Amino acid sequence: MATASPSWHRDIDGIVIYKGKRGDFMPLQPDHYHNFYEIFCLLSGKCRFLLRDQVYELEKGDLVFIAPGELHHSLYYPGIHCEMADILFKKEFLYQDIIGEPHSFMGCIPSLYQEEYLELLSHMLSESANLDEYSGGFITCYLQQLLLFLARHSIMHQEETELVHVRDADIQLATRYIYQNFRKPLTLEEVAGVASLSPTYFSKKFKQVTGMGYKEYLNYVRLKHAQTALLTTSNTITDIALEYGFNDSNYFKDLFKKVYGRSPREYRKAPDGA
Repeated sequence: MATASPSWHRDIDGIVIYKGKRGDFMPLQPDHYHNFYEIFCLLSGKCRFLLRDQVYELEKGDLVFIAPGELHHSLYYPGIHCEMADILFKKEFLYQDIIGEPHSFMGCIPSLYQEEYLELLSHMLSESANLDEYSGGFITCYLQQLLLFLARHSIMHQEETELVHVRDADIQLATRYIYQNFRKPLTLEEVAGVASLSPTYFSKKFKQVTGMGYKEYLNYVRLKHAQTALLTTSNTITDIALEYGFNDSNYFKDLFKKVYGRSPREYRKAPDGA
C-alpha cells in the first residue's frame, strides 16, 4: 500500500512520499533514526545534513539515502527556506536482485540527469494523492525506477562529497573521534579538546551543527553497536553494556528501553517486535 503523509513515523506501512518546506522556523524532528529506508531530496535552498558521523552541505538537486537504523538529521540556515521531497519505504520495496541492500550515502544528481530525476519525483508525488486504485502500483514502479536510476548513474557509488563547511571542521573531527572511541569512557572535556574548543562552547556548537546534544549523540553511537551485539553474540546484557561504553548496566537497560520501546532482553528475543 502506498500512502502520503506529512507527519513523522516510527514505523510505516508500504511507501510514504510527501513534499514540504522547511527552514530555521521548523521544530527539530523528535526521531533521529527508524527501521525503514528514507530518501531525502532537496529541491531548493540549502541545508546541512548529519548522517552517522559526517555532516554534509546539501544544495538543490542533492539527496541523502538513509538505511534503517542510521542516525540522521537535517539542519537549516537562518533565513533560508528549503523545499524537499521525502520518500520512506520498507526493505521489501528494494530492487534487491539488481542493487542489493544499499548502505546510506549522500549523492549529487548531475545536471545532465536532473530533468529525469525531477520528473520521477513529480510522478511519485502526483500518484501519492491516491488518484485511483492503481496509484499504489505506480508509486511502487516509480520507486524502483528511481533506485535503478541512482544505481545506473553511479550516484550510489560517488566519492565522498565536500563535507561540512570548513568553519565547522572542528565538530566533524569530534563526531569522527566519538565513532572511533565510543567504547572508552569519553568525557565532554576530552572530546572538546579534540575539537580545540572549550567544553562550554563545544557543547553549544555541537548542538548547532549536528542538531543533537553531545551526550545524546554519544549514547546513540553506543546503543547502535550494543543493539547489533544483542543479536549477533551470546554475551550477557551486562557484558554488552560494559563493552560498548556504559559503566552502569541498569542505565543501559533504561536507556535502551526508552529508545527502542523494549528492554534489551525483550529485543534479543524478538527484534522485530513479534
